[in-house]
Amino acid sequence: MWEIKISGFNQEQIIHHGNQFLTGHLKLGVRGTLDEYRKEQLVAINCPLVYDQVGHGWREPVNAFNPLYTVIHVNHEPIDVLNQEPIEHHQILNIKDSTMRRHSVFKKEDMLITIDSKRFVSANDQRAIIGVYQVSINQDATLDILTGIDTQIWDINGPHIKAVQTNDKPYLKAYGVTHEKGYKIQTLKYVDLKFEPHHFKTLTTSTGVFYNIKVNAKANETYTFYQYAVIGINEDDYQLLTTLDEIASEGFDKKIIKHQQAWDLKWMDADVMIEGDEDAQLALRYSIYHLLLLAPHNYRQASIPARGISGQTYKGAIFWDTEIFMLPFYLNTDLNSAKHIIDYRIHGLKGAKEKAASYGFQGAFYAWESQEDGFDACTDYNVTDVFTKRLIRTYFKDKQVHISADIVYAIQTYIHRTLDYSILKQGALEVILEVARFYLDYGKYSILDDRFEVWDVMGPDEYHERVHNNAFTNRMVKMVFDIVILYEAYFKKENDKYFDELVHGIGFRKPLQEIHQIKDKVYQKEMLNNLLIEQFDGYFKFQDIPLKELLKKKLHENEYLGGQGLAGDTQIIKQADVITMLYLFKDDFDLNTMEANWKYYEPRTEHGSSLSASMYALVACMIANPEYAYPLFMKSATVDLTGLSKAYAGDIYIGGTHPAASGGAYMTAIYGFSGLSLTDKISVNPQLPKSIKSLSYKIIHQGKKYQIYVSNKHKEIKEVQS
Repeated sequence: MWEIKISGFNQEQIIHHGNQFLTGHLKLGVRGTLDEYRKEQLVAINCPLVYDQVGHGWREPVNAFNPLYTVIHVNHEPIDVLNQEPIEHHQILNIKDSTMRRHSVFKKEDMLITIDSKRFVSANDQRAIIGVYQVSINQDATLDILTGIDTQIWDINGPHIKAVQTNDKPYLKAYGVTHEKGYKIQTLKYVDLKFEPHHFKTLTTSTGVFYNIKVNAKANETYTFYQYAVIGINEDDYQLLTTLDEIASEGFDKKIIKHQQAWDLKWMDADVMIEGDEDAQLALRYSIYHLLLLAPHNYRQASIPARGISGQTYKGAIFWDTEIFMLPFYLNTDLNSAKHIIDYRIHGLKGAKEKAASYGFQGAFYAWESQEDGFDACTDYNVTDVFTKRLIRTYFKDKQVHISADIVYAIQTYIHRTLDYSILKQGALEVILEVARFYLDYGKYSILDDRFEVWDVMGPDEYHERVHNNAFTNRMVKMVFDIVILYEAYFKKENDKYFDELVHGIGFRKPLQEIHQIKDKVYQKEMLNNLLIEQFDGYFKFQDIPLKELLKKKLHENEYLGGQGLAGDTQIIKQADVITMLYLFKDDFDLNTMEANWKYYEPRTEHGSSLSASMYALVACMIANPEYAYPLFMKSATVDLTGLSKAYAGDIYIGGTHPAASGGAYMTAIYGFSGLSLTDKISVNPQLPKSIKSLSYKIIHQGKKYQIYVSNKHKEIKEVQS
């Protein structure tokens, strides 16, 4: 249960398979494209967290030159899937060791040509791609191989690399610089032939630099060569060349063994074993695979983009996805990564304060689409109308103020799970206080109602803009104020003057007094007689139309439903909103309230975001209805296997992988199906769907590691050695 495999070739699935067969790590993402593909097939050698802007286009991560490009001609005719459909074709991703391979057989009259290749992004080297390519023909023929570095790059808002140059001494090399910050981007490639060519030369063209290899191929012989490539970002030429030398000298066989050993270590604490449901087992492991790809274990102050390392979609930016949907996985399995995710937000405090000031507010207003140093890459116009082609004003950047509280929620969760209070003195407490200062300034105290309100916001449901008193947002604001008071008391109890010194140092004395006065007056939506919680002021007065009826009104499949679109004046919502609040603050609500709101909001949810299904699945488990949860769990876990997700918002391409859905699937399995509860004491309350007989997994909690097993008849929590 470790392989993702497709058989047969389908042109229409090229883009989806690029996402599905992704390999890499947080410094290099290689889309799962075939050797012969070029930019038209969305090949991407993605350099996450390395951003560039061209003109007035969106800032986005840079894609490097492609060192994997390889095509063959047999008897001077091209042999590849773009020119001829293979009679046999398999593409396979081994998620146990993060290797991708392909097997293709082509037929020309009575001649059979077989291509096999395998590659991996080294887990032990910073940005290295290692592969093997093999060709065999069932009869004598002339074989031409063109392999090298393709300098034609797929960019959404590029081209990002200018002044492109190539050379072939001592290895193939392509390099250039980015527009905005002048980063030097280099790709080096070495090819190790395991056969004697009849002709070998270097070919430089307008599309790259290549080796042109000719062979008088003998029947049924296999012609093999190994490929070694490194990508450099502002690296010294000599050091990059030395790195390539060392990798090539060690060779494919030794490098792949070390790579596999590194991946074995990754899986040791991360794997979740499911008994009884093979589909769920593979889907969950595939979700965990994506979270392992993205672990910022070795990268301080680095976090995880919303589309992972699959390309430039969503500007390669970090959203609330990381803190709410992915962090729980790392808190259970990889505390270094969890710490670095928090460090990233601490480092971004300066940018958050600058953003708040740009809108006339005090405190810290974190970026909705965060890039380096907390820079907000989000724009005021994020969607293009499919009919007029005009940009649509959206309010993601300036009205989704809950992002700052999401970060405080993550900090508090991290401290609870690790007991690492030292992080407060490393900047986390200042983040909490500055976020609280922002909400004090953004919200308003109503004298007539004697309550603190938060107006003009957008909650997780992005179809309804500029609403007042969004239940989720208001609850998050109250949480921030409560945490300020919590840590004031903590430092006082510890007889530690750090809190008071920081309050004095950043001029927080008056805001602290205000928080004491209004923390219990933050307006929380009251439950109605039917236990429903109104999503925001006036929501229940909106048109209550069935989702199917609304969707029938669409005139274009990519029509944007939010804002002034079809859903804007209805009760149809994009994703879990009230339900997310109920899950995050589960101790505040009884099960009857959860069930009433689940039954009301789920049919009115379009699930237009991959974040949505897991929250409904988690609450479904809490109300003892795992059969409701199971299809939602599978929806989250398989979104990148099936490709059944939105690829466009209006005319904007939003495709790529969905690591938040992967995190949501993991959360559903661990906190939903197994019913894991983590206070000072660990407990489980299994809510297994009929198809799942048992779950087994490990977690880390408050400095100890545990092995947990649950079935409907038995549950066991056992401390194990770290």
